[in-house]
Amino acid sequence: MKIPSYDDLARSIGDVHPRDTFDQVTRLVRCEEPVVRSSHASPEHAARSTQHGPPELFACLRARSDATAGALMSLARDFSSRIERDGDAGVVLDVAGLGRLLGDAYGIAAELQRTAFDRGVKVRIAIAPTQTAARLLTLGPMPPAEGGSRPDLTGGVATVVTGDVAAALGPLPLDTLQQLAGEPCRTFDALKRWGIRSVGEFAALPADELAARFGPQGLAIQGLARGLDPRPLVPDPGVPRFIQSIELEWPIEKLEPLSFVLARLLDPLAVALERADKGGAAIRLELRLTDKTIHSRMMQLPAPMRDPRVLRTLLSLDLDSHPPSAAIDVVTIEIDPAPARIVQFSLLERAIPSPETLATLTARLNALVGEDRCGSPVLLDSHRPDAFEMTRFHPPAPRPPGPPAPRPPGTLCLRRFRPPVAVRIGIAHGRPVHVAIDRRGMPGGRVEQSAGPWRSSGAWWDASGSHWDRDEWDIALSDGTIGRLYCDRGTGRWFMDGLMD
Repeated sequence: MKIPSYDDLARSIGDVHPRDTFDQVTRLVRCEEPVVRSSHASPEHAARSTQHGPPELFACLRARSDATAGALMSLARDFSSRIERDGDAGVVLDVAGLGRLLGDAYGIAAELQRTAFDRGVKVRIAIAPTQTAARLLTLGPMPPAEGGSRPDLTGGVATVVTGDVAAALGPLPLDTLQQLAGEPCRTFDALKRWGIRSVGEFAALPADELAARFGPQGLAIQGLARGLDPRPLVPDPGVPRFIQSIELEWPIEKLEPLSFVLARLLDPLAVALERADKGGAAIRLELRLTDKTIHSRMMQLPAPMRDPRVLRTLLSLDLDSHPPSAAIDVVTIEIDPAPARIVQFSLLERAIPSPETLATLTARLNALVGEDRCGSPVLLDSHRPDAFEMTRFHPPAPRPPGPPAPRPPGTLCLRRFRPPVAVRIGIAHGRPVHVAIDRRGMPGGRVEQSAGPWRSSGAWWDASGSHWDRDEWDIALSDGTIGRLYCDRGTGRWFMDGLMD
């Protein structure tokens, strides 16, 4: 009988790649010089980390007056715990988790402006997908109040970039890039002698020829000109972070035992949030797997919440839809804080479900039918009839007390049927005169008035069969119903597209 030794029971230690050590050091140490990341990394390293969830979004606040660094940090702490100082007059903060609370990037910028105005702090605000782009936009000249910028009553301007970062940075003068890079004047003097005057002109230079003349430092500066981040955001150690991590003795392969680990981490986080009078705006979950990859998930919450049971349920449902690819070694949870909400109930209005209940319900529906089939439909600006897309469900804001706002006179609302209802039509002199519908509860009868036809067609070049070709009629029936009919010109069949009210 063989007695197992410690070496037989202990887990084997995997090989450590030099790039792993480099990534860990750059996350902990604040580099003084831009770090050049090679674009010729091996495929093994390229697949070392898998990121999921909403895209990154960073905001930069830069003082425009005699505002102190403490005032900027106090303003930034109210929106995020992932804050990094940018000199004496600026801060960079991660605002990717505020989408469910404040809306899109423009909504976040407006809330930053409002808070800064209430505190009498004049700042320049820029929001972009990268830290470098946000910093450059606040260092550049004051943009006009159009093209992505919104003026504020305090005299500040919030610049928002959600698309092509390089195109947004192109018009900035070259001196802005020099101020950010902190390079000697001789480097930029040479560029000016070449006729380079803007950031976009420098970003368009051939990388190989630039490296031959300026070396790796020139490539690093060009990466800044293109809006690339040389390193991840390093949170300031003075800002309290709500983060818990645990290294497991044995890897976890199933999600059921993982839920107990999540509960163990979320309980102290909920206590810390309660002591700070905060709620969670977003949850960042990072799972280190046995195959040396990182499975990351970020969930935006519809309202600040700190109930550990609700948060565990949401994380479990999210992992059911996006399971990790291997066993789990280390579990890390970080919660982005937000001011706790104050709920005032009314005796005169019907009670509505709490944000925790709605968030749990939508998470269960997403896990059941898929994320692309659950949400809120939004109409698309297209000629295609009934063109829409599904977006994330946002609970409507509470309506102020009082009667609802009246609809402007002369407006009609078309309530479409999905799918449209097949009908039988009587035609006289080329116009519909009678509508018969087999479905119970649907209107039908004699057509009193009709307008049309309006021909609509498109996507005939699409081989997937999504093309349409139809004639539309607006009709008024004898019972007072107003609706829209259409005839599919390909099949000759008639359908009731919707009713108007």
